[in-house]
Amino acid sequence: MVSIDLREERHNVLVGVLMIILSLLFLFFMGRSMVHSTHVFWNSCDIEHVLD
Repeated sequence: MVSIDLREERHNVLVGVLMIILSLLFLFFMGRSMVHSTHVFWNSCDIEHVLD
């Protein structure tokens, strides 16, 4: 049976939690940017001109 040092296990858990937080922040800011750019695009276009 392989014994893992408690300090190494804590380090791995900390790195995992940090990566999850960073990925959630990335998804939040990318989604916000996409929604904002889509909103600006639709406001800048004349909808009747796009539909023709």
